[in-house]
Amino acid sequence: MIDLHTHTTYSDGHSTLLELLKEAEQKKIELLSITDHNTIEAYEELKKEEVSNLFTGEIISGVEITTTYNGEVIEILGYGFDFDIMQKKLNENVLTFEQKQIEEYNLIKNKYQKIGLKMNLDNIEFNPKKESCRISFANEIKKYPENYKYFLYENSIITNSGFTRNEVYNPKSSLYVDQSSLYPSLNKTIEIIHEAGGLAFLAHTFAYSNTIATNLEDIILNYKLDGIECYYTTFTKEQTKYLLNFCNNNKLFKSGGSDFHGTNKVNHDLGIGDGTLLINKDLVQDWTKLYNNEKNIMILK
Repeated sequence: MIDLHTHTTYSDGHSTLLELLKEAEQKKIELLSITDHNTIEAYEELKKEEVSNLFTGEIISGVEITTTYNGEVIEILGYGFDFDIMQKKLNENVLTFEQKQIEEYNLIKNKYQKIGLKMNLDNIEFNPKKESCRISFANEIKKYPENYKYFLYENSIITNSGFTRNEVYNPKSSLYVDQSSLYPSLNKTIEIIHEAGGLAFLAHTFAYSNTIATNLEDIILNYKLDGIECYYTTFTKEQTKYLLNFCNNNKLFKSGGSDFHGTNKVNHDLGIGDGTLLINKDLVQDWTKLYNNEKNIMILK
C-alpha cells in the first residue's frame, strides 16, 4: 500500500510529521510522500535520525504547489526533486503559507464587500500561520439566508470544501475570487518542479469544478505535465478508470493518494482514504524506479 498525497502541520494538516510517520508505520505503508502545500519544511525535520527511524518504508520527496488554470485555483504535485533546488525555487516564486492566507483574506474581503454580502468582519477569525480564512468566511456568510442567492450550488452551503471549490475557486460563481496574483502560473509551477529534477502531476482532477475535467486534453496538450493523480479519496471507480485510460492513451505517469490532513479532513484516512483506497505500489513503479536507479538521494529509507 502506498500514499503519495499527505499533509502535516507544516501546512494545513492536523498531524505532526512524527504522528504521520508513526501512523504510516502502523499501517505498513510501503511508499510515502509528504506533499505539504507550497513548502518542503517537513523534509528538514526528516533529516534527523530519531525522526526518520520512525518509518521503515520508503519516502519520495513531494510538494503540492498551488497555481491557476483559466482563473481557477488548482494544485500540481511534484515528486522526486532535489531538496536544495526546490527550496530555492519556492523561496523565489511562492508565498509562505502565512503570507498567502493574509493576502487571500484581503482579496475575499474586498470582493464580498463589493458585491454586498452580509457579514461581520469581526467574526472572521483565523490563525494565518495554520488556517485558511475561507472556512471562517464560509461560516459567517452562511449565517444569513439573504446570502444564499449568491451560491452557485446548494451543497456549497453545507460543506466547507464545497464552498471553496464550487464557489471561491470557480469563475462561474458570484462568490468567485480571482487569486491568480497569489500563485506562480501553471507553466511556471511545472517549470519549478522540472528545474528541481522532479516530475509534475495534476492533483485530484475531479475535485475541482467540471471545467478542469472537461479541459483535461487541453491541459495535457499545452502544459508539460508528466502525470496525473488517478487514485484519490473522493473519486468514483468510473473516474479512476477514466484517468487510468487517459494516462495510458497519452503516455503519462500515474499516481495516487489519500490527501491525508489528519482530523482536518474526514474520510481522508492515511493510506485508505474513505476506507477503500488501498493503492498498490505497482501503480508507480514505472517512474519511481527512475529515482531508485539513478537518483537514490530522492528515495529516503
